Amino acid sequence: MKNRIRSFFREMGVWIHGIFFGTFLDKSTGIIRKEAFDMNDNVMLLLYGDLLGIPNPISYYSLELLPYLAEDLEPWQRRILHRKYIVGEKAAQYDFC
Repeated sequence: MKNRIRSFFREMGVWIHGIFFGTFLDKSTGIIRKEAFDMNDNVMLLLYGDLLGIPNPISYYSLELLPYLAEDLEPWQRRILHRKYIVGEKAAQYDFC
């Protein structure tokens, strides 16, 4: 009888944890993850925008950072190229338009 009660409370704890995670943490971590991707996109766009056709006058100096950011460059480029209006999205993000 004690084992059934313990297993019941254990299952209820898992169920309650799932409800709280889905209600509060999952949405907030998604927002934080999107903000982190946006900040990463901004930095990479400033440094390596010339790979996408956006002129960058300091591209020679930003190549010094390439060994440190090389592994992030390909996923970033793939993610950015799937967007239609890169500069427009970034300008709207900071209310420039």
